[in-house]
Amino acid sequence: MEVAHWFVLNNCDEIMGYLYEHEEMMKREHPSHLVAQKHRELFPQWFLDSVNKLKSSNSPTYSDELYNLAFGPIRAELFLGCNVNSVKFLGEARDEKLCTQNSGVHVPGGGESTDIDFYGKLTTVVQLLYKDRYQVIMFKCRWFDTNPNRPGSAKIDHGLLSVNMNRTWYDDDPYILANMATQIVYLDDPKAGSGWNVVQKMDHRNVYAIPELDPTDNDVNNVADQRLKSSMENDAETLRDTNVIQEPFQIQGVSSIEIPIQSITIDLVGPSNDDDVVIKEAEEEEEEDWETESDDSDDNESYYSSDDE
Repeated sequence: MEVAHWFVLNNCDEIMGYLYEHEEMMKREHPSHLVAQKHRELFPQWFLDSVNKLKSSNSPTYSDELYNLAFGPIRAELFLGCNVNSVKFLGEARDEKLCTQNSGVHVPGGGESTDIDFYGKLTTVVQLLYKDRYQVIMFKCRWFDTNPNRPGSAKIDHGLLSVNMNRTWYDDDPYILANMATQIVYLDDPKAGSGWNVVQKMDHRNVYAIPELDPTDNDVNNVADQRLKSSMENDAETLRDTNVIQEPFQIQGVSSIEIPIQSITIDLVGPSNDDDVVIKEAEEEEEEDWETESDDSDDNESYYSSDDE
């Protein structure tokens, strides 16, 4: 939870100023080789203290969202997969039982690694639950080593990228926000040998790009509705309804996620009581807080239904 929460903090625009201020403080107080370590260790508590000061002084920059984020997650729930932007992602263990692939993940490089793309496989969907029902959906992934400076990690042959699935990295920092992921598939590379797979990007069926129109222009809206209706009728598949989960901290894209019921729940009683951890497997039968949806797909599954109404 601490590693996942640290990733959330570093990808939340609202607190970039706090991160910069604390990092500069660490540079003044510690040797250069300890700055990154101390920054990561000390920032969460310093950030919470700073937000508490804003609250006590009735600062206009204080908000409940900011406080809940600084307080940190109070519980984490683990799932086998979820739907993000109409694309189904499944964990690697679930994928191995199927004849299709839904676990391949691609994320463009950022920060100091803008020239490196990251390729991996989803292992677990993690839902961080904060105070006041705020939540963040994250992917825990197994990342393959694509560092171009390391031989035997990745190669390009005739324009095709192959990765060595026996070489991994970022094992201690495996998390990304769910909306960062782009789905890919891996194909065996017989030329490179065992353990090598070709990365293949693809377009998804039943994903419609609906243009934004002027709501006051009735003629244009009617034409667009007719085109969309015709497109959906011609497709044999049926679009699945989306269960909306409350959007956390205004992180774009996280709200439209469906999560299957098969899960393991980790309950933490208070953020300071780390010893009282109860792990339980969720039953796949119908329960009070869950509802079952069905569609025309081959595998009907149960999905999490938010009760935030």
